[in-house]
Amino acid sequence: MYATRRRFLGSFVLGAAAVTVAACSQSTVPPVATSSTSTSSTSRTPASASASTAAPVATAATSAGPVTIDVIAWNSGTSAEAFKNAMDGINGKFKQKSPNVSVTFEMLGQGATWTNAQKTRIAAQKVDVSAMYGFAPSDIINFQPDKQFIDLSNLASIKNFDQTNVNRFMSWKGKVWQMTLAYVGHIVWTNEDIFAKYNLKHPQTYADFQKIGDTLKSSNIVPIIVGAKEQTSLNRFASMVEMTVQRPKHPQFWADLITQGKADFTTPEWVETYKRAKEFSSKYFDPNFSGISYPTTAGLFASGKYAMMPDGSFAGGDIEAAKPTFQKLGAFTAAMADDPAANQVQPVYGDISWAGLNFSKNVDTVRNWIDFFGQKDNYQTFMQVLQYYPTQLIDLTGPVPEAEAPLLKKTAVAMTRSTLPGMVLDIAFTELLLSDKYTPESYAQYVQKQFDDSKPQWQKYVGMFDQDWAKLYFGQ
Repeated sequence: MYATRRRFLGSFVLGAAAVTVAACSQSTVPPVATSSTSTSSTSRTPASASASTAAPVATAATSAGPVTIDVIAWNSGTSAEAFKNAMDGINGKFKQKSPNVSVTFEMLGQGATWTNAQKTRIAAQKVDVSAMYGFAPSDIINFQPDKQFIDLSNLASIKNFDQTNVNRFMSWKGKVWQMTLAYVGHIVWTNEDIFAKYNLKHPQTYADFQKIGDTLKSSNIVPIIVGAKEQTSLNRFASMVEMTVQRPKHPQFWADLITQGKADFTTPEWVETYKRAKEFSSKYFDPNFSGISYPTTAGLFASGKYAMMPDGSFAGGDIEAAKPTFQKLGAFTAAMADDPAANQVQPVYGDISWAGLNFSKNVDTVRNWIDFFGQKDNYQTFMQVLQYYPTQLIDLTGPVPEAEAPLLKKTAVAMTRSTLPGMVLDIAFTELLLSDKYTPESYAQYVQKQFDDSKPQWQKYVGMFDQDWAKLYFGQ
């Protein structure tokens, strides 16, 4: 079986029908919450001075004696060895700068294995720096960054990052609590050899997208591969349809959901979203998609049998690792709307980030290490290996970043990262796409009922986030 590096990192663990959105959209196992949780945590006022208050950035380790900091992250699957080598390179350079400092780096599995290990280490206060995902509402609620993370606001290297990315993925209550190195998105990968053979161009509208599918089918080419046996990858496709069909009609939908607890999944734009998702998947996906295992999809796509694969931007590395039979890899943002402008916005969310824990006995050293990571040369070297979307304004080389670069002009946070802990939604459209039980209209009622029935579990968080934060987070 071909195991992708992002099998667990970029997807929900889904039940047959619905998703219970927990600590973060990549896992259903919640991280540890500190004992300081209280109603005061919903305030938007600046955090009082505490262990997390930023100190001036030191230029060397704070002690002349030996210092060790412990850094943990998830195992990045097929790119794990490259990830480890890149980390060894950074830590080796840091050792030259601060000879008395040793960095212990551990990769602690994927999915639930990772989040359980992270929870245990943080609860036992046996970690100095933990990998995180870029902030989403659920991350902020579960991790309480202003209570247990080190303030990174005045690190010199923060200035190297694009301010939009700092606002979206690193900040809370006006301060920076983690350094988000990368983000990822949802796009459609293409076999450009097939496109060239049949004189196909990347679609601008839904009609264009349908025409491509019809042309390929008439030539006995299966247009699209999606692996839905585990049901996880469907959230990518659902995210693309929502971004292009629903959101342009109601741009404040997710902000209203987070800040007011209001959402209506039965509106005409949502029904149209469900209608197109069902119609398109029924006509153009491999007819056996519900039985195809997601970890095999990159390899199957690389074999040249399919023309397109809707997935995460992170899948590009897996496609290349599978040694594609075709010459050129391409990508476009899904054209599910009639308006070409609506189809240009890519759904994205934050990925690998570093957060320092404020119970660390070596806070200054932690800040120095994170700051060192954000220095341009160090960052460039690391991201050239990782090849996810960079949060600094740098250029990456290779077929994957070259295919993705034109798609980064317009982005907005994916709906898969936009809910509160306890909200129950079929956010990947699994019940709609994998069965014929519902019409688009009845499915809309089903989703609304899920949302309403779960309200007692999440309504306590409404009011924690205000419109200013929501505009920064959800804005393009």
